[in-house]
Amino acid sequence: MKERLASYIKIFTLPILLSGCIETSRWNGMEFVNIQDSIISPYDIAIDMEFANGKNPEQQIIANNINAKLQDLFLEKVDTTNLPSTIKEYIKKLCDTYKQEDINYHINRSDHLKGRFEYGLNGTVNYIFTEDYYGGGAHPTSTTVILCFNAETGSQITTNELVVDSCRGKLIDKLTEKLMKNVNVNCIDSLRELGYLDMSDMFISDNFLLGKDSISFYYNAYDIAPYAYGSTT
Repeated sequence: MKERLASYIKIFTLPILLSGCIETSRWNGMEFVNIQDSIISPYDIAIDMEFANGKNPEQQIIANNINAKLQDLFLEKVDTTNLPSTIKEYIKKLCDTYKQEDINYHINRSDHLKGRFEYGLNGTVNYIFTEDYYGGGAHPTSTTVILCFNAETGSQITTNELVVDSCRGKLIDKLTEKLMKNVNVNCIDSLRELGYLDMSDMFISDNFLLGKDSISFYYNAYDIAPYAYGSTT
């Protein structure tokens, strides 16, 4: 993956902010199960994702809530009773689509998906999903999606719940100031001269990671900077 130009746009938590291989790890009393599957023909597909697994019926309800969101968003089908099968079906769907789109199979295509849980602010867990895709053309693409979950319920936490409406402008100002500091400039015009915010103004990304004492926002290539800069986080 490309080396990233900037580190996370990180802001200290403010009062304004409210046949696959399976391995297992543990977090806060809940297991995380790593499921892997891959093929190399008709093209290179590799999926390596963690899912939640409860140790008792109450925890399993929470785990199913999380897994359903992950499957719906990244695998296009929800079946929390058979996670490896869902991954195999998604791989088959990608292959079928590929055959329909390119009958001669001449495109050197690859699609690698990876998802990992990460400990967050007390009572939350983050999920970081990355897709590295190449379908022909000048360069591959790498897209990251970050989800934050309430570890007590399994429900997703969104920016609408996190940020008070009246303070969204203040947060955008903070993000802009932090970006300027990261790239050593002191005004918007200088940012734009470097290629940042050339096509859009700063915005609050839905990709955010809740840490123990801070919140970090992640911007994919093209969100606020050219492709050549990679992601800005």
